Amino acid sequence: MAELRAQSQFIDRAKIEELLKSKKDGVLSFTDGNAPYGVPLAYILYHDHTLYFGMNPSGRKFDYFKKCKNACFTVYQTFPSPKDPRSMGWWSVILDGELSQVTSTDEIKAIADLMESQGLFPPGLKEKFLTAILKDPDKSNFFKMKITHFGGKELPQYNPADEVK
Repeated sequence: MAELRAQSQFIDRAKIEELLKSKKDGVLSFTDGNAPYGVPLAYILYHDHTLYFGMNPSGRKFDYFKKCKNACFTVYQTFPSPKDPRSMGWWSVILDGELSQVTSTDEIKAIADLMESQGLFPPGLKEKFLTAILKDPDKSNFFKMKITHFGGKELPQYNPADEVK
């Protein structure tokens, strides 16, 4: 009988941080206590072990958020192997953490400053954005996930034939 063997390897923390700084999208997963819910979502930025998101403070995501603050975010990529285009490689990063809505005016301003420093605002947009959001910070569309667990694996080159012994 054939034996399957795993070829993947763990990604170290430094590479995980590098990937999080260079990518912007993944899947945010929640539960309401009964059912899971995973939604594709871009994150605004990664800074100081925290992912920042823009989310509407209403709808299904918000309903799940209100019921359970624990969340999981997955960032991943698949790609053809540089040595053989018929073979694939992949990496994935899975993050656990606590999701919270950012309602503090100082923290909202700090996030906007971080966004500006990374070139995420066209000229003049930061002020308009802040004016709108600071009118009612309790309805802020800024959310953050403070990461409590980092994990990742990769397989730089995947060839299914190599998995069977």
